[in-house]
Amino acid sequence: MKAVDWDERAERPDSRLHQYRRTANGLRLTGKSSWSAAFAEAVGLRRGEDREWPEGSEWFVGDTLYRSVTLRRKDAITDTGEWQPVWKAMESLAAPYGDDNVRLVVWFDD
Repeated sequence: MKAVDWDERAERPDSRLHQYRRTANGLRLTGKSSWSAAFAEAVGLRRGEDREWPEGSEWFVGDTLYRSVTLRRKDAITDTGEWQPVWKAMESLAAPYGDDNVRLVVWFDD
């Protein structure tokens, strides 16, 4: 985990458009959208149609900005997020056994 390049970008933009709202302090990320009827209508998408948008593409629909963003590894798994207990456990194990003797194996089931 220490050797991972956390700034490495994904091969293509996130399939979920990032949604932002205008605030007094500028734009604020409010979430990611896998489907938005308002956005689909604004850009002429049919329900279930899948499109890849170029990095940086933006659309204002009402008071929501939709933006195509390419994620970096650190955007998906943050130091302070839900993986924090895992990082701490790995550090605790590495202290007595060494970095080369600690492995993280994960399995995701949908």
